[in-house]
Amino acid sequence: MFGFLKNLKKKPSVDFDAVLESVLRNEISVVACPASANGSPCRSKFGGKPALPAGFEWPRYEAADEEGETAARPLSFLCQINLREVSAYDTEDLLPKTGLLLFFYEQESGCWGFDPEDDGCSRVFYFEDVDKLSATALPLDLKEEYVVKEYDLAFSSKPSYPSYEELEYHSDAICDWDDYDEAVENKGYEINNERHKLLGYADPIQSEMLTECERTMRGLYCGNAESYRKTSKEEAREIEEAARDWTLLFQMASIEDEDFELMFGDLGDLYFYIRKQDLKERRFDKAWLVLQCG
Repeated sequence: MFGFLKNLKKKPSVDFDAVLESVLRNEISVVACPASANGSPCRSKFGGKPALPAGFEWPRYEAADEEGETAARPLSFLCQINLREVSAYDTEDLLPKTGLLLFFYEQESGCWGFDPEDDGCSRVFYFEDVDKLSATALPLDLKEEYVVKEYDLAFSSKPSYPSYEELEYHSDAICDWDDYDEAVENKGYEINNERHKLLGYADPIQSEMLTECERTMRGLYCGNAESYRKTSKEEAREIEEAARDWTLLFQMASIEDEDFELMFGDLGDLYFYIRKQDLKERRFDKAWLVLQCG
């Protein structure tokens, strides 16, 4: 009798090999390296001067800073990716084979991406013809503390698995966090927010961000629990289903070295998300940013 009751309490068996195989994606690992003295202005890099077309209008975002002062401030240039350089590592053929992809973010107001009014605090640009691009000076009113130091980038292709918080959007498997985390680690994969990457799954510092992206696109605030409670059950179900359409485009971690510090919140990360259809159709301007930190 007692043995029978004990068996009833056993957790259902989960084939983790099958689960992980079903959710496996490719990520392009991005590693920052010392900048080349005479590197091409169109090479992949963090910071420095971006390669832009003639007449480019530098993006600005109007919001209040920590002191409550409102101004239309220039976005910081974060990163540019020469897509020809990463093509060999894009094993799922999700990105264009050529062109330049550039990422910007307005650091002074430090938006988190949970408010629809954060629209414009970040921008992603795609230019197909790199021959028409040249190194462009930063805006004169971009404060020195928000200028990103120049680094060259190195790439590699790696397997990617979703965090436990995001697993339910990609699999119907029901399992405990500890068991799933152990299964992922047994695959040799460590979920680690202290790295940069293209594609794959995000390494969240807090919770999953798919629903946050979908909610803000619907004009819904996500900054507190009350905003979620006000959402009807029907709309919440619609949001949860539509959240599956979002995917990570780029994750950029905070950077610290001997003479430079780039900090997003408290050692946080920036995550650029995009709907899968927008990625397929090269509508990179539709990307949405989320900031998370500890």
